[in-house]
Amino acid sequence: MKQLKAAKVLCASAVLFYVVVGALPTGVYLKSLLENRFPVPQEMPQNISGIIVLGGAVDVYMTAQRGMLTVNGNAERILSLYDLGKKYQNVPLIFTGGSGLLGYDNLREAQMIKPLLKELVPNPDRLIFEDQSRNTYENGVYTKAMLPRGGTGPWLLVTSARHMPRSVAVFRKQGISVLPYPVDFRTGPDQHFSLFINVGSGMTFFQQALHEWLGLLAYYLTGKTSEFFPSP
Repeated sequence: MKQLKAAKVLCASAVLFYVVVGALPTGVYLKSLLENRFPVPQEMPQNISGIIVLGGAVDVYMTAQRGMLTVNGNAERILSLYDLGKKYQNVPLIFTGGSGLLGYDNLREAQMIKPLLKELVPNPDRLIFEDQSRNTYENGVYTKAMLPRGGTGPWLLVTSARHMPRSVAVFRKQGISVLPYPVDFRTGPDQHFSLFINVGSGMTFFQQALHEWLGLLAYYLTGKTSEFFPSP
């Protein structure tokens, strides 16, 4: 009887989780909070110190395996540089991204993306590649050590919208003045919340949102940031 009762509890918990996470718009709501925290600037400043682009757009393992550049769903971090690079043609542009794969320290995203960025960005001599960082915290630490002197205005910070709150908190902690330029949106500014027919989509939204919320909490508790959920 105890085993049957435990089985019923387990099944009921699984169904509840399935409904809350997969069918209800829980993940969309949590993700929209992240993506709406820092909107795209309505007016771009005339003067900036430079542009910082966070890695995470290249599948480094598949790129190495297939011998050709393979991007993932964060590709807008790279594509945004086509317009930004033309608007700001004379400022430094830093791409920060090493390897986040355990056991594959030799697979460096910055090195893999270098040929493409040299073709994509006007005046490619201004490109700076940081290839040691393994996570967002190290993006901030290693980038700070490479920042050129001078410049008037903030650094334009480019990353996925859901990832922007944690990135801003990290760079602020490092004492770097940044102007968030989020890309790769997956929710609207006035998101309509509805039930998911495709539960897999609901699970994906929830997984991505949970990753960022846990990251925000972990970074704050370990002193990597001074703000749990930074404000604009």
